[in-house]
Amino acid sequence: MEKNGQMVSIELLEGFAALADSGKLFLSRDPAWYADLRSSLVKALDELLFWHRPELEQLRGIDWAYAILRDRLALFEGLARQDQEFVGLQAKLFLALLPFPGQWSWLEKMAVDCGNLPEIHSFLENEQRVIQRKIEKKQYKRFRLRNFCQVLKSPRLPREKGVLRIFSIPYLFFPVPALLQAVGEAYFLYVEPAAGVTFRHTWLRLYSRLKDPVLFGLSSHEDRAFVLGQPNTVTTRLAHGDYLDAETQMPMLAKKRFDLVFNNTFDERERKRHELMLDLMLDPCLKTFQVLFMGRGTTENVAGFKGEIDRRGLSSRATVLANLPRKQVDAHLVQCRVGVHLSLMENGCRAVYEYLRADLPCVMSTSTAGMDQSIINSLTGVLATDRELPGAIARTVERADQFSPRKWFLENSGCSNATGQLNGQLKTLFESRGYEWQTDIVPLTSSGVGRYFDPQDIKRFEADFKGLTALFASQPNLPIRLD
Repeated sequence: MEKNGQMVSIELLEGFAALADSGKLFLSRDPAWYADLRSSLVKALDELLFWHRPELEQLRGIDWAYAILRDRLALFEGLARQDQEFVGLQAKLFLALLPFPGQWSWLEKMAVDCGNLPEIHSFLENEQRVIQRKIEKKQYKRFRLRNFCQVLKSPRLPREKGVLRIFSIPYLFFPVPALLQAVGEAYFLYVEPAAGVTFRHTWLRLYSRLKDPVLFGLSSHEDRAFVLGQPNTVTTRLAHGDYLDAETQMPMLAKKRFDLVFNNTFDERERKRHELMLDLMLDPCLKTFQVLFMGRGTTENVAGFKGEIDRRGLSSRATVLANLPRKQVDAHLVQCRVGVHLSLMENGCRAVYEYLRADLPCVMSTSTAGMDQSIINSLTGVLATDRELPGAIARTVERADQFSPRKWFLENSGCSNATGQLNGQLKTLFESRGYEWQTDIVPLTSSGVGRYFDPQDIKRFEADFKGLTALFASQPNLPIRLD
């Protein structure tokens, strides 16, 4: 019987660990063999920590894949010190191309010292292609600065830096490191990568070159642990959805029309796991449940999902609302009893916080990457493995009125609470670096014009944006609008 892909990937990692531990890994003198092994290991990690997270969680635990490398770091670093000897070179390539602690430093060094090596050259070329594809997939082809960054605090140089939040397309700076260096001279950077599982996003190493450490906003412990293993970084669990405005215009006593709501983009159904939600609707525990599907998406992808609902015979129990204006979302959420979140990869997903703000308990898959799972607790909902989901969802719907998600949200999350927490962390960082702190950051939100809670803050920082625009204008090949 053919083995499942996840078992092949697990066995590959186990075999690699056994070879390393036995001292037999470096008996070969064939560089192509090592290159093939590294390529296979990267693919295995990508499969396990992204596409097969639920299976990995069940079979070994999510941290197991990282521990395989973390536990052998000293071995590989010792071998890497053999300089240009064959074994030393191969060890450096393992350290640079696999998500070891300190990978970014080794990759930077190899890019400079060995950039012509076919394996390094190919990696760097592919990295550039991935970044270019990401930019090309964006809805807009040219971006205003406020589309991806936000001044939170003005600089008063030389004694007090400003604070710049980069909440989107952090890879835009990758081809122009000098621009990021110039920005970093005036601003302390708070970077929120849009997606979790950041071991896959090696372009973020660019930020570790700056004079001061970069504060990465990463919701999950997994992502924070990996990034803290890299040079010149600090982390916070605060990101994106944490800054949701606490005020809503919705009627909190709306009639409940739906048992469940699933709010995710229809353009990434595989990552968001819409099909798993449809599978759950067919489970005996949930066979009568009415489900509301909300999210943004192209006409083609929305139609494709509706077709899948019809094919499964679920059209009488599934309602699809696509591309609603954001201000209308809450009015539909309050007509639901429980929110469900199954995505494979996130970073502080806004939808989960919207559930809690609307007083909906949330059932979240424990294999979801990029979320702070501590926000799902006895007041806010239930964490469940994929196997446990049907029963967990059914029980949560049955006792939905026993949770207090909105109370928890108002006391622990939202724009005011999260901004205050971030302000405290930044102030401590400034003081530890010897910078003055005379003014606090302005309130943040997770969406809206410039992501400012107070629209007047756009005018307040007008001079700062003009200064940043002048810096970006020095790089005419960037897809930036300077108006």
